[in-house]
Amino acid sequence: MSDDYIYVIPANPDFVPDETRQQLAIAYFRSISLKAEEVIASVSDHITFVHCGGNFEKIHCPSCGAEIEISLWQDWMDEDYKDKHFILNKHSMPCCQTKQTLNDLKYTWPQGFARYKICAMNPNTAKLSEEQRNRFEQIFGCPVKMIYQHI
Repeated sequence: MSDDYIYVIPANPDFVPDETRQQLAIAYFRSISLKAEEVIASVSDHITFVHCGGNFEKIHCPSCGAEIEISLWQDWMDEDYKDKHFILNKHSMPCCQTKQTLNDLKYTWPQGFARYKICAMNPNTAKLSEEQRNRFEQIFGCPVKMIYQHI
């Protein structure tokens, strides 16, 4: 049996909403994911990788759009993972030489890095709407990324 999760994370990996905003986010996510098995939020002391699981397809350079080889990305992931967390160094893109972090890369399907994350397990819903994204951004007080994980 497989599971689907929808994660909402701040676009800035280090950002953690205050406790009031976290509670508002949980209440809002529950109100739009009535069929979810659970809605949970967590805060980590360090930056973690929030992946899309089986939805993963490709990675592109955010500057020029060139595809990044998976093996190179894996090397960067290994380099950036120190003491059980990610440090998100800037790497020179092989295509255009711009400097980007792993969080800056354009993932198909979206993935990201965060200390704070909230998710709905098996919400039985399609992707969240732009209106819902905007509401999460209002609640968090910052831009967000939405990650659709299939395991």
